[in-house]
Order: sequence, then C-alpha cells, then structure tokens
Amino acid sequence: MVRKLLFLGALLVLMPLIPAVPAAAQTTARCFPETGYCIDGAIRAYWERNGGLPIFGFPIGPVQVEEVRDEQFNIVFQGPVQWFERDRLEDHSGEGLGILAGRLGAEQLQEFTAYPLLPRPVGVDGPAARGCRYFPQTRHSLCGPYLQLWERSGGLARMGYPLSEPFTMTMGPWSGEVQYFERRRMERHAELPGAPVMLGLLGHEQLLREPSATCAVGMDPAFGDSTWRTYGLAMYLTGCPTVAQRDLPLAEQYFERGVMVWTGQTFNTRIYSIRTTPLPVTWTGYADRWQQWEPETAGLTPPPGLQEPKRGFGKVWREAPGVREALGWAVTAERGDVGVVQSYHDNDARLTGAAIYMQGTNTIYLFGPNGQTWAFGRYP
Repeated sequence: MVRKLLFLGALLVLMPLIPAVPAAAQTTARCFPETGYCIDGAIRAYWERNGGLPIFGFPIGPVQVEEVRDEQFNIVFQGPVQWFERDRLEDHSGEGLGILAGRLGAEQLQEFTAYPLLPRPVGVDGPAARGCRYFPQTRHSLCGPYLQLWERSGGLARMGYPLSEPFTMTMGPWSGEVQYFERRRMERHAELPGAPVMLGLLGHEQLLREPSATCAVGMDPAFGDSTWRTYGLAMYLTGCPTVAQRDLPLAEQYFERGVMVWTGQTFNTRIYSIRTTPLPVTWTGYADRWQQWEPETAGLTPPPGLQEPKRGFGKVWREAPGVREALGWAVTAERGDVGVVQSYHDNDARLTGAAIYMQGTNTIYLFGPNGQTWAFGRYP
C-alpha cells in the first residue's frame, strides 16, 4: 500500500511537466458529416493521394472485412474494404500490394449483361482513330473527353482498361451516353452546360443496390422495402415509376409455357404475356381490347386437360403475333385477385416496365427492360 501511495504521489508531482496533447492529434481519422463515416490509415492516404472527393466521393460505409467474388463466385479477395460513392477501396497489404480499387465497373457490367439488362459489349478492331487510344487487351478505344478524363484520373492504375465503347444507358430519370471501364463508369451529362463527362456513382449503386439517380416518385411500400433491397431489383428497372394504383382488380392464368397477368388499371388496362420456356423468361405487354359484347372464346377445342383462354387473355392469345405459339394452351382457369400496380416510363412517357403485387398469393411480378421478368414472394 505504501508503495502505491508513493507512486501516485510521484505521478501527481510529474503531471504538470507532461505536455498536453490536443484531442485532434490523438486520431488520424478524417470524418465527413455529410455521410457520418470516416477514413483513416492507409485508405485515407490512398484517397487523398489519388484525387480525394472528386474521384472517390464521400465514404458511405465503415472499414469492414468482405469477400469479393468473380463471375464464377470464386473468392478473389477477402479482407478490409471501405465503400465510397464512386469506388470500393480494398486493403491488399497482406499480399504486399497496398490499397487497390475494386473492379466495380467490370462487376456491374457483367451483372447487367448476364440478365441481360444491357447488350453484351462488342469489341472493335484497331488501330484507333485519330485522337483516340486503342487497347488490344479488351478491343476497345478511348476518345475525346473520355480519354481526357481517363488520363487525368489515374489512367490504367485507377480506371483500368475500357470494357465497352460509348453507348446510351437509362438509369432512373437519367438517360445518356456512358462508357464502362474495369473500375469505373464514365457518363456524358448532356443536360449540363458543356456536356461534361463525369465518373458514375458505382459504389453507391453496388453497395446499396439502388440507382444513384432518384425519381420524383419512389417505389411503393406495398412491394416491401426488404424485398427490393435483398434482391437488388431496383437496379434492373429503367425509367421512373408512376404513382401506384391500389386495390386494383388483377388476374392471372397459367399456360403450358408461361403465364398471363391482367391489370385492371383505371387509365390503361393491360395484359402481360410471360414466356417461361425456353429460357430466358421474357414478357410482352398488350392493351386489353376485349369488349363485353364480344364472345368470351373462339370456341376452339383444346387437347384433353387443357383450356382455351377467355375474354382479354383469349383475344391477346389468339390475335397477337406469336403469343399462342409461345405460351401454348392454358393449364388452369383464370384466377382473379386484387393488388397494387406501379408502371415505369421513360422520359418520353413510353412504358418501360411495371411492378405488380398480387395480394391473394403475396406475389410480386416485375417487368423490366429488354423483356426481363421476375416473380417472387413478397416479405416485409
């Protein structure tokens, strides 16, 4: 006890001689109130050394251990990563490589072309046109403002090789020319003065599984927030949704090779024909033109155990080119339901897709671009 008292006494005597350390000097973290996250250590050094906010954007998550997988779902990296609005920085110090940028451009492009939300990019043969640079490794070129941004933003080390030629892409309310790279997506914003080429918010899109450009009307809560976020289906819609219509009469009918869904929308009654065989599943939308005074069927004789569709389903099935051949005969009777419908349209008010929630079966149908179709059970 005496020794303890002597030690504490000596410490109290020496304390005034110990210089005070400012609180700010006790941490190397740099925090951003805009998102509530901080950057520190090697990641902060890389972020600041390679362009900072204009190149990476704000941090949108903490440093955490994650697995990064390739197209075959093999683990290609497992370690500390931190997400930013435009990037994912990976700490490869254990391999002696330091901080590397994730291959977000390659990951998203592969994902979008696999469904296919986008057509698979076709390579071109060199040499490059005047003022351009050709990359035989990927058979794509870089020209004009895309080449200029690539060069001043770190070139091959930061952007990676080009994976496509410039093409038009629609993301939510925005549509414009883009070009994909291994680690980035560049966007030409013709709606802004000077039509600048900018880096897309790939980190935001891949981490949060939602478009970076937001629509005036959001996805209706009837479809279940966790459903959308788990499946990441908001990423696969183009255009913007209209205000959802609730308590609408709905109907569906199953066929030998597909399904038909009817939506009794107040402004545009529609029928969706879904072909399930052969894969991939695709949809086509039609206006329901059947009138009450018309016959319900054409009086056809189906094979044993099968049915001729009636009313609006039957009219589309008989008259729309290719529908009968694609779907075959009906295998169930038409089943009525009620639910919610939210249509998606592009900037020219053209239908680009729809989301339908059928309350009776707790099922969501999603009709996306290029005929892409999903059906799954809804959960809160």
